[in-house]
Amino acid sequence: MAKIAWHIAHAFTQGHKSAPAAFREVENQLYSLSAALTAFKDICGTDLAAVAIDPSKLPTRFQTQEQDGMQSVAGILDSCYETLKHLEKIVENYGVVVTPKDPAKSRFRRWSIEMTKNYKKIAWTTEAGDLAALRSQLMVHTNSLNLVLGIIVSSRTTRIEDGLKNNSAMLQEIYSWWSQNLKDVAGPQAQKDDLSLGLQGASNLLSFEVHLISNGTPQILCSHASLHDDWKETGSMQLFVCRCSQPTSGHPRVEKIALSPLSFPFRQAGDTRSWTLFKALDKSTGQMVSVTVKNVAASGIIEFEETFIQPLAEARANAMLRQGISNQLAHLSPDEGHIRALNLQSDLKDCHKLIDSVTFRVGHRNLSKPRVDGLSLLNYRELGQQTSRSLADTLDHAELSIYYGSEGMGESTDVTKSVVHSAKKLHEKLEDMRVELLVTSLQYPRPDDVVALHLQATEVQCEVAIIPDAELLITRNSRDEHRLIVASRNRCTVLSQVLPHSFFDSLSSTPSFTAPTWLVQLEGNGKRKVYHYPDGFRFLSFRNTSAEKMFELGRTAVLQGAGPEKTLPLR
Repeated sequence: MAKIAWHIAHAFTQGHKSAPAAFREVENQLYSLSAALTAFKDICGTDLAAVAIDPSKLPTRFQTQEQDGMQSVAGILDSCYETLKHLEKIVENYGVVVTPKDPAKSRFRRWSIEMTKNYKKIAWTTEAGDLAALRSQLMVHTNSLNLVLGIIVSSRTTRIEDGLKNNSAMLQEIYSWWSQNLKDVAGPQAQKDDLSLGLQGASNLLSFEVHLISNGTPQILCSHASLHDDWKETGSMQLFVCRCSQPTSGHPRVEKIALSPLSFPFRQAGDTRSWTLFKALDKSTGQMVSVTVKNVAASGIIEFEETFIQPLAEARANAMLRQGISNQLAHLSPDEGHIRALNLQSDLKDCHKLIDSVTFRVGHRNLSKPRVDGLSLLNYRELGQQTSRSLADTLDHAELSIYYGSEGMGESTDVTKSVVHSAKKLHEKLEDMRVELLVTSLQYPRPDDVVALHLQATEVQCEVAIIPDAELLITRNSRDEHRLIVASRNRCTVLSQVLPHSFFDSLSSTPSFTAPTWLVQLEGNGKRKVYHYPDGFRFLSFRNTSAEKMFELGRTAVLQGAGPEKTLPLR
């Protein structure tokens, strides 16, 4: 089933150009469902009996309940399979397929014209529901599987004997909830405001500013550009398109920028998102140039990075290593297990002119080296890790490289800044990178974390933020500390809190969230704000009552898994 879900999601990805914008959300849900099914298979295998508790080891009065618990898991999987097979038929009926020369490539090419015109009339679910109903149904399947996985992980701790009865009851509650909310119930009609929450900005073409770096100074080429439809095609000689509203105000030079075999993208550290494209080709002069992209709308930043920056960086890094090229853009990790590609750079240009020397200290020994010729502060991503879309592969540290001139060089004569200004400028650049690493650590599970609960919700609310189209995680580390992460799908809002011990005091009481909390928000222009609330917040509520019920069931499962499960991999 995981493969079926992935192939269907891939069809939605392949059909981006010919599909309505609403397909993007269904595509994301399908990838999430595929990841949940893969995790279920990795932990439980193909034998459903391994999911349930052996009835012979329970008192007689629990044996019937345990059998019901096993049937509930089978029912969830059967319903999921039915939904996926129905979608598979839709792809076959309304997709244009070909026989590729490479059998490893997908047969799906694009959606048919009939689909793009009449997609609102298609029965997307087995109950003849629309796209909104399909998205809701896929979310239910994913949440149910993730919750079952949470219960299974909890049952593998040292408290398994004490938790047998409660685990069985929770499985029965999941099955009852699924029966009442999904089984034999017609899909709900599309709600315009609900759908628009998840698709805001997705239907509009992503636009941004393009600047050419000339002699270290940015020069604007176009204030309203977008990516060319065929930018990723081999041999494409145009990267950007000018989208300025007035024909007379067009910027033809921006359309002369193309990718070269040496082009490499990375992000600049700072509160405002911007990206540098290193060694792009300016066809008007035939020169290699650096280009900066900025002012991407906050709602489109994740899409821009996932569809342009990351794929291009991965392709270029792999190509460089195949050619035996290893440098600060891409290289192998020290253990040679992964390729590292440049992810973030903090701009330290000309800072070396403000530094007289650098002192290294080891124990009681000091070594001072003058003639600093350059500085770079870099953060990398590791490629080739099989992680889901919601997990970061960004390293949790940055590298500071110092370059020295030769011993024969004379002293620099262009230092005009004061000592105070020099220290302030360097500190600002170091602080930019530190904040970037902090934000990354707040958004994603850390290396020693195990995901104990993973849910999706239409909207999550508290007094410090309202988070639409939310993904909710509770993680547990090796010190038995639990962390709550709530993030919108487009990562415009992220809430992170190390849960207080009172969160687990009693299942009958309202959970407590009175612990230091971080909130990261992207404004409409892409500028980032980071807030810290020392006392946390008072409540966490859900727009949908079924999501609130799932959270309470998940909280029960997390409460019973007190000890860290060290044998399970981070997913």
